[in-house]
This record gives sequence, C-alpha cells and structure tokens, in this order.
Amino acid sequence: MSAVPAVRTPAASGPAFQVATSLWPAVQRAWDLSGGVLEGVGAALGETPPAPKGGTIWPPGESFAPPLVIVGAASTELLARAVAERTGSLQYLPRVMAIEPRAEAALAGLARLGEGAARELLAARGVEWFVGPAAMERLKDWLNERVDNPLPKSVVDNGAPPGTAAGVAKILGEAHARQQATMREHAAVLRQWASNRANRTAIAERWRTAASLRLLVTTSRFSTYMWPSAIDLVDVLASLGHDARLLVEPDDHTKQTQLHYTRAMIDFEPDGVVLLNYMRPHLGPVVPPHVPVVTWSQDAMGHYFAGGRLARSGVHDFVVGMLYPELRDRLGVPEERMLPWANPVSPMKFHGAPVDASRERLRCDVALMTRHSEPPAAYVRRVYDQGGAASTYGKAILELERRVPEAMRRAAHEERWLLHELQTECTKALEATGTRTPVASLVEGILQQIALPLADLHFRQQAARWAAGACARRGWRLHLYGKGWEDHPELAEHARGELAHGEELRAAYQLAGVTIHASVRGQNHQRVAEAAMSGGLPIVRRTFEDLDRARWYQLNEMVGSIEPDGRTDDGRPLFTIADHPGLLRVAALWSRCGRTLGQGGMVGPTRREMAILEHCPLGKPKLPHEDPAWPLIDVGAVGFSSESELEAIVERSRSAAWRSGWSAAIGTRARERFSMDRFGRDLVEMVRASYR
Repeated sequence: MSAVPAVRTPAASGPAFQVATSLWPAVQRAWDLSGGVLEGVGAALGETPPAPKGGTIWPPGESFAPPLVIVGAASTELLARAVAERTGSLQYLPRVMAIEPRAEAALAGLARLGEGAARELLAARGVEWFVGPAAMERLKDWLNERVDNPLPKSVVDNGAPPGTAAGVAKILGEAHARQQATMREHAAVLRQWASNRANRTAIAERWRTAASLRLLVTTSRFSTYMWPSAIDLVDVLASLGHDARLLVEPDDHTKQTQLHYTRAMIDFEPDGVVLLNYMRPHLGPVVPPHVPVVTWSQDAMGHYFAGGRLARSGVHDFVVGMLYPELRDRLGVPEERMLPWANPVSPMKFHGAPVDASRERLRCDVALMTRHSEPPAAYVRRVYDQGGAASTYGKAILELERRVPEAMRRAAHEERWLLHELQTECTKALEATGTRTPVASLVEGILQQIALPLADLHFRQQAARWAAGACARRGWRLHLYGKGWEDHPELAEHARGELAHGEELRAAYQLAGVTIHASVRGQNHQRVAEAAMSGGLPIVRRTFEDLDRARWYQLNEMVGSIEPDGRTDDGRPLFTIADHPGLLRVAALWSRCGRTLGQGGMVGPTRREMAILEHCPLGKPKLPHEDPAWPLIDVGAVGFSSESELEAIVERSRSAAWRSGWSAAIGTRARERFSMDRFGRDLVEMVRASYR
C-alpha cells in the first residue's frame, strides 16, 4: 500500500484529499491497483471535473436494459445517478460499467462525492470498475469471458481523455462481432445435429426404452414462482433417475440470450427440454425439431396472445400447466399433447414438521403473501408510462382504470363471471380509443396483460383491507408479506417484508392462523397447496365465478354422455338436480354460500357454454378437466366474500381442532393433486406415450 505523500500541494491538504486517503484501501482492493495512485490525487483534485450530463440515462419502459458503459470517472456524479436510477423486472438490475485509465482521476472523482456516497457506490451491486493503465485490456478480457451475455450497445463519454471513448467503442464492436461469430458457429452445429438421422433415431429410442433421460429445464431468475419451482422440478426429475439440469441466468444483472440456450444444447445434448412460459417457436432456431419440447405454461404471457404470425407447433411439442385456448387454437397444440396442471408444489420444501422456535416472529392471526401491493392507479400510470403509450393498446390502458372496477361491481352484484365482464370492458376500451371491431387476439392480449392484473390488484388489496379492519377490531395480528407493502398508503403498518421461498415461507404458513389467497383468476393456486402442505390453513376470497365453475364442470361431464331430463325452448339440455350426485354436491355448496342452483330443481348449460361444447366434438377432452371446488373441499367453510365472513373464519381458526382438521384435509388433497413428484412423473410419461 502506498503511503501518503510527505509534501502536499494545496489540493492535497483539503477535506477531499482526506476522503481519498480514507477510501484508498477499499479502492485498491476493488480496482486491483498497486501503489503510486495517491501521489497523483492532489493534482487530480486541482483539476476542474467535467460538468455532469443531464437528461435520461436509462431507456424508458425497458425491463431488461443492456449494460451501460460510462467512460471517464473524474466526475462520478453521472455514475452515481445511473446506479440510483436503474430499474428492471423484479430483482433485475442492469449492469453499470465504469472505464477510467487514470486511477488518480477516478479516486478524485469518488472523493468529491464524499466518503459515505463513495463507499456506497463502491459497494453497489452490478457495478464493474475498469480503472488504471490496464483498464482497456481488462475490459477486453471481461467481455471475452462473457461472450454469451447481453453486450453494451453504446458508450457514454463522461469527460474521458481524448480517444478513450473511441477505444472503448472499438472494443465493444469487436465483442459484438465475436458474439455474432459464436452464434453462427452454434447454429451450424445445431443444424448438423438436426440433419443427422442417427441422432433423431437415438433420441426416439431413448424415450421408448431408457430409464434415464437427459432433461434440460430452463427458467428465469426474474420470476416469482417459476424460478424456485424449476429448481424443485430438476430435483424431482433427478430423484426419478434422470440427468436433469437447470438453465438460468448466472446473476441478477444478466438476461439470458439465445447463446445461453444454444451453448446448453451443444454441451448437454438433451433428450428433452422444458421451457417455462415459452414455446419452441418463441426461441427461434435453438432446439432441433426432433428434440421434444415441453412448455410449462404457468402465466398468461403476452406472446401467447400477441398478433402476427407464429410458427405452428410440431409433433414433438407439448404443453403442461395452464392450458390457455390460444395454445391450442393459435399455435396448434392438440389436446392429446396437453396436460392440465395447476401450480405444482414441492413436498420436500412444504411439509408439516414443526418449525424452529427462531421463527416465532412470523406468528400471526392472518397472513397474506403477495407482491400485489402497488395501488391500482399507480399500476395503470406505470404500465402506460413504461411503454404502454406506444403499444397496440395505447390509451385503452387508461380507459381500463375506470372500466375494470365497474366490471368487478357488476360481477359481484349481478352474479356474472368477471372474466366475461372484463372481456366486454376491454372491447369497449379499445373501441373508445379508435379501434374499430378489435380482433379477438387484441382483446385477449389486453385482458391478460392489463385488465386481469389490474382486477387482481383491486381484489387482493380489498381483501387485505378487510383483514386489517377485522384485526383492528379484534386485536389480531395481520402480516402482509411481499415487496412493496411498506410503501402502501393504507396498509404499510402490516408490512413484514419478503420471505425466502423455502423454510422461511413454510414457517410463515404454519405460524399464521389463516393464510389468505385472493385472485380473480381462481381459487386454485400454489399458495393454497403450499399453506396446507405446511400445516397452515389456506382460506380464499371466493367469487360467483368460482361457484359457477363447479356447476359448469359437472355439466361439462354430463352433456353428451347422460340423457337429459328435459330441454329448454331453444333445445339446451336440462338435468334434475336431485337425480345426479354431482349436481347435488354443487347445489349443497351453493346453498352454504347463500345461493340457489338452477330453477325449479333443474339446471343446464347456458347458451355460451353450449357454443363451447359444440365447438369441441363430444367425446374429446374438454376444459375444465377437474372440479375446481375439489381441492379446498368446501369453499363455503374456508371461503369468504365479505369482511364479516372473513372475520368469522379467523374466529373459527382460533379453535386448534377446527383449524388442524381443515388444514390436514386440504393438505391431503393438495399432496394428491399438486405434488411436484407427480407432476414430474406425469410430464415424462406424457412425452414417452407419444413414442410408443
């Protein structure tokens, strides 16, 4: 370490120099520098730093901005602002790269910030420093080692020495050329692999006969449920004897590219690939056509519904999870290659063993685990500002701010399906902004991407306010887990931060009197299964749609296979409720929730439902594939649709016998229907069956 010079210039005797001296040990480690820098800091502090640049640093509305390169660190204000202003999707933070060949100038720039701000900048995640005489060579080496990663697209000149920015731009150009060459090499290898008949035959034979398969599971760390669930799936596949590997981003500052996929394909040569929320056509020429691809469809992704042409699925394409009709109708996946599955849960992570006493801080009367903490009005404005204004939906997004609550009111008070009401409002919103007769894919896109998430915010936050009201009256404790609740204008006092997916989350379920699940998308969710399997008690905010889906499920099973007991004037079948056990169960459920099934003791499908049934030839599997009321046993007992009903359930949960009985009963069904073990086995078996 270099000593402080004995003779100092005036600039080397002031407060900034003292800051530089204090920072020097940390800087030396962070920047990999040897001695001799402090001797030049005094002169550097005497120089006038470049004026900080103004304006926007990051592109607006971009969830995965590429790395930002700032050349010149004599002034670090721009660098500090870039770090402070960066945003991304979930925990993604774009990387910031600082290049400065003059180490003494960079240290002077930090010193001018002040010691606290400088240390914070040095410790900031995702900031790469290339400082000192070897800065350019280190930058070259760093880029060479990360040829698969997204590369910077531009250079910001922050008062660097003449020629430095041009030199960095040249290095970046060479890196991009190297990346393109690598992509061409990979593409050639994959084409050769695809054209080799022996490879195709070998994979088919392994699926027919091999006990152990090479299976690649892909996911993104920039997700909530899917990343930990993909890890659980890999563990399950390995426990079944397969060689399973996970492809995921290496850190919070890197988004996967096509090169990550192609390199994994070449290095591993998998027999099959599981893609989370993407299908083979979405990736481009990455997976050879003879390698089976299983799309694990869990979320309503925009690319399922977006307009434009997309390659149809092939005979080696499969879908498991949430079976949106677009996957069948638009992308051509036949139902025999589709496996319905709602949110599998790992029984190794979520089980009923007693939790450690150190988790006692998690004990409460009511818990709600969700990231949906953003006020609805703020959500609308954010989505519009971050690219929505330039999207196909445009100003229809703003229209939905008032239309979605109106649709929710009608659905709640007039016994209508919220999904249908939201579809109507999406059509009206598009028409109000100049789109004449919006095509179905456009309506479905804005429904899935904007209207349903907005309705979920209203729905969940109203349930949270109900819980807060009940807890305030009764002296109970409410815990709101998830990012952002600490900033909520009404509910911040109940915020308890985020929970790690695993033992901490399991403990929170078990130590809560009840765990609320509230979603307009339905009552069956991994949250319900996780809570019950952990020894907790899940309760759900029910809707008329939840009850009516149970009716529709029973009729869906009966029409075409059981002779009707009567017909409506327009020919629709009618069934006598008392003569059919399935309908009797639904009628009892409706009665417990204060409603009456059918009219005059008979019930039948609506005109809309008959149109769906007529579209699917009788005898062919139709959605839904299972009774949505089955996992929770009785949403009359563990469901609520008002604050008073919620309060009554929480009161009942204070009886240990009542709570443990319902928890065990729901947990048994959850393990049967939602277990990741069964999911992994059924996924592999579906693909195997196609090769027999």
